[in-house]
Amino acid sequence: MDSLNRIQTKNLAITAAPKTASTNLVEFFVGRFDNIIETNNNRTMPNIIIVITRNERERWCSGVIQNLDVLFLEHESKYSNVSYILDNEANRLGQKSIFTYSKSHAHLGTLGYLTCITELVLKDNTYFTDISSLPKKSFWEKVCELDNTWPNLNEWWDDWNNFRNGDHGPPVSVNPEQNKRKKLVSIVKDMLNNDTRLDFISTILDNNQETINHLKKTDKWI
Repeated sequence: MDSLNRIQTKNLAITAAPKTASTNLVEFFVGRFDNIIETNNNRTMPNIIIVITRNERERWCSGVIQNLDVLFLEHESKYSNVSYILDNEANRLGQKSIFTYSKSHAHLGTLGYLTCITELVLKDNTYFTDISSLPKKSFWEKVCELDNTWPNLNEWWDDWNNFRNGDHGPPVSVNPEQNKRKKLVSIVKDMLNNDTRLDFISTILDNNQETINHLKKTDKWI
């Protein structure tokens, strides 16, 4: 589990993988509280681990758009049509496409908890939840219950609500940038559902999702 990036105290870790709220978790908690660090060092793995999951298709599509942001910065003067760029990237499958590059935000399970899922499931005191739990006070109450050294919820709950962004941030109606990104993600979703060139990606993501769906039926899901 050496590559399992997370934020943690000595007692409890919360995974912080790309496209599963990692930026928010790290930026909010690390540095704000002296006893919370960011690490992927297996030697400092605490006894309790909470793994943050996300619907695999949503995670991948959002990752493609984040990769696309970098592509726009490189080629904005030459390419302005999103569909054109995505079509080009689909033609580059098997090469270093933004759809399949293993170290990118749109990885196919090569980063984060999916690389060590068996070890995590077999480990005592490992729990799983969905990214949608992060805005819920009940989730953080559970964290504090599992780890009495986690900062007192009353000290930071309001600040956390104000800090969060992305899917759990301001309403789309008052966040034009988020609205734009959601529209771009919908283009990728449509391509994933209908472009036969991406069928193998769809299969991998659905297989990953089956693992998550199974975990939801166990006592490890919180």
